[in-house]
Amino acid sequence: MTFDIDKRLQHASQVIREAGRLARGFFDNRSELVIKLKGVQDFVSQADAETEDLIASRLLSEFPHDGILGEERGRRGGDTDALWVIDPIDGTANYVRGLPYWCVAIALMVQGRIELGLIYDAVSDKLYTARAGHGALCNGKPISMSGETRLDHACLGIGYGHGEAPGPHAKIIDSLLAAHCQYRRLGSGLLLMALAAEGALDGFYELRMKPWDALAGLLLVREAGGITNDYEGHGMPQAEPVLALTPALWDPFVRAMNVNLPLYSAARPVKLRAGNV
Repeated sequence: MTFDIDKRLQHASQVIREAGRLARGFFDNRSELVIKLKGVQDFVSQADAETEDLIASRLLSEFPHDGILGEERGRRGGDTDALWVIDPIDGTANYVRGLPYWCVAIALMVQGRIELGLIYDAVSDKLYTARAGHGALCNGKPISMSGETRLDHACLGIGYGHGEAPGPHAKIIDSLLAAHCQYRRLGSGLLLMALAAEGALDGFYELRMKPWDALAGLLLVREAGGITNDYEGHGMPQAEPVLALTPALWDPFVRAMNVNLPLYSAARPVKLRAGNV
């Protein structure tokens, strides 16, 4: 089966803006939001569920045979080789507190490859888009990684997810500061990867990210000229490390962190299976 990627990109770009407007409306009236706890410091709101439902319904109305994997609702839709992966609000803990560091994200995987990545910062009205092999854009204009060559001049985004042990995260921070590298933590890994893709940061690292938290950002960084680890080389992992850097920082970073992560290679596609998700 063949898939019209251009048509899907055009439609998804419209859908994610509509979803962002919905989420922004809830954000501006968040005193009325119904908020629940999924775990310690792990929030979910009415806005997450309704935003995911809107995205899924709009995508399936246009592409009824495609599959959907969402953070809140799980798997639905068809069972073809095209799978949309949705994070309705990345940075919900910020969102419910009124902090503007959150975004909406959609990725499309076809036969194990990330073909599309879209991240929408609805507060700043910045839409980041990437299509495999076609570069990365922000509001239609090309973006690129910083090109920084020295770790002691760099500033990286660092993520810390729910359920992570504090010790390994503290070790990352200690190692970065010992290497004279600055870091920022915003509470939204996808937003940090978007900032890296446009050169505001020099990369991003997090020890455990689920597919909806990672896929759109991974493609955006790659298409902006960055390099990443082979996250999806394991199929659709439940949670894996994500490292995304401007290329010259890869070797000094892995030495400073004492980590060994395989580089992504487009030559290793992975067939998605229902058991992966």
